[in-house]
Amino acid sequence: MRRTLLMTLVLVLVAPLSIATDISEDTEWTDGGTISGDYVVKSGSTLTISGAHDVETDASITVEDGANLVVNGDLIPPQASILEVASQASVVVPVGMLGPSGTVRIIFDNALVYNTSIEINGVTTDDFTGDEFNWNGNLDVDNVTFNFSHLNFEYVLISQVQIAPQDSTPVVRTAEELSGAGTTITYPFQGHQWSIDVQGSMTVTGKIQGAQINCSGTCSLNGAEMVATGPIDVTGTLSVTSSSLAGSTTDEDVMVWDDAVISWDNQSSGTGGIVDNWVRVLTTRTVGVQNGYVMLFVENLGYNARNTSAMWDNSSFDVSTHGDNVIEIGTSEHDKMIEWQDGDGDLHTEDASARLVLETPWGTYEKVIENLPQVNHFDANIDLPKLELVSVVASDDENSANSRLGVMTLVTNTGNAPATFLVDCMSNGTDANVGVNVPYTIEANQADLEIPMNWDSANEGVFTLDCEIFVPYHFDGIDVGGSQTVSTEEVTWNPADEDGGVNLIIPIAIGVVIAAIIFTLITINNRLVEKAVV
Repeated sequence: MRRTLLMTLVLVLVAPLSIATDISEDTEWTDGGTISGDYVVKSGSTLTISGAHDVETDASITVEDGANLVVNGDLIPPQASILEVASQASVVVPVGMLGPSGTVRIIFDNALVYNTSIEINGVTTDDFTGDEFNWNGNLDVDNVTFNFSHLNFEYVLISQVQIAPQDSTPVVRTAEELSGAGTTITYPFQGHQWSIDVQGSMTVTGKIQGAQINCSGTCSLNGAEMVATGPIDVTGTLSVTSSSLAGSTTDEDVMVWDDAVISWDNQSSGTGGIVDNWVRVLTTRTVGVQNGYVMLFVENLGYNARNTSAMWDNSSFDVSTHGDNVIEIGTSEHDKMIEWQDGDGDLHTEDASARLVLETPWGTYEKVIENLPQVNHFDANIDLPKLELVSVVASDDENSANSRLGVMTLVTNTGNAPATFLVDCMSNGTDANVGVNVPYTIEANQADLEIPMNWDSANEGVFTLDCEIFVPYHFDGIDVGGSQTVSTEEVTWNPADEDGGVNLIIPIAIGVVIAAIIFTLITINNRLVEKAVV
């Protein structure tokens, strides 16, 4: 045990520690130099950076809430230059009389995909592709000139040239040592190499390159030059005035999250092309519904104005969210983009609508949302029926077995939608014979619906008819009524009469009425057909 503790102590003492440097008072870095490691500008303090500074990879500056960072100078990470070669150009390589023969190897920063023509001393290679070009020849000269011809849309970038004389030490010529008509020294955008986390405030009037910037506080770019900082993540406030942002590592210069604030004046410019100046993205985008059977259809969703197929609670790939009656509206970042300013400075806003659908045996119920809310979450309810079986009344308190007894049921709907439903009835512990059980339709907010039935018991005894409205599983978790059982008064079923005609007055009357209605409908239909034929 003592040895284990000792070994742990040794490891702690020899392990490199990453300790941030606190800036606890107003500080100004005016002389050029190198910024390395981690810095924390403490609340109540201001760090002002002037002059040109090299920033080492993985360096960071954290600005606490209540602290300030002012950048008037240049913050640029170390970078290697490259030589950009135009579609018609000559690249002059200084050889310096290195020997009678050897190899000149051109190293390209990017592999060439399309055939490129390279001519040296009257000899041409017409179909070169790849990331290295080798030429063997006389190195007992001051310079070797490579004449390039390639397609306009392909970038030809040379990072260095290696010269290997026969029987001598190789040498390297950097991009700065190369020259020629149609060539330009440039610096590649290398993405984010260091970071700034602004929880307080930051004002930039100078140049920042290669930094990942998170702004949860207040950030101001005023006459700033931002290179390879995109996308800047904004959860607080960002103002862009007379500034330029270039070389974003994604399709956006600025990502504005949820209800963060951005202002971008028309004197400012972004990377341009397919890169938007800024986009507003919702971190989450969900709608709460009544249960897991509700489906959502969206038109013109997000950045791409996408029309979706059906989405429901369990359609998400995130299993942990299943069963919460919440539909995730889109899973991609583009689906959650609700506002953006493109590379030309034109402002766009999502124009989406939605439709909620619940399909049930009672009917299909829908809710149309003309303007899809551009918020993280909202709840939406579909108008549904709410049924109540008010009463079940038998026409008499006794009847003969195997003969019909008239029963009248009364149903009300206090909901805002109609329903086509079934009434289930039991008696003596089994399904009751109440005639043909057909669906009945009740309109929205209908006060009463009378449903006549004919109850027949094959058994003698004293029974009640117990009825309820059948509620489909599609309404699980939703109160649509109908689940309460309502019973008749007790009815005594006596031995069957020989003529079997007891208490048939009401059923017969009901049958006569129904027959009359059917006859009237058929007559009207025939007359309409006759008129149509004439």
